[in-house]
Order: sequence, then structure tokens, then C-alpha cells
Amino acid sequence: MAVRISKRESTRTKAQKLAKATSKSKHINWDKYFGKIKFPVDAMTYQLKVRDEWAK
Repeated sequence: MAVRISKRESTRTKAQKLAKATSKSKHINWDKYFGKIKFPVDAMTYQLKVRDEWAK
């Protein structure tokens, strides 16, 4: 976010603008986006199969 501050503004006004620009507006719960994926296949078997397809 860009904040425009002119030379003539008071210190109080500058502080208010900077506080508004740096304040957090929304808290995001990142825990719901991270975790383990459950595959029906063993990870090593899947990896070997995928890499083998490129060799053919």
C-alpha cells in the first residue's frame, strides 16, 4: 500500500497514516491449507512409476 505524505503534514498525521497502512486488516488461518495428502498408493511406488514413464 502506498502512503502519500507531504512536507507540510504534522507528525501526528504522519503517524496516523503509517499506523493505518501497517495495521493488519484480516487474520488468515493458514492451518487449514497445510497438512498431509492421503494417497491410496505408496509414495515410493508412485514416484518410481512416474519417473519410469519419462524413460519410455
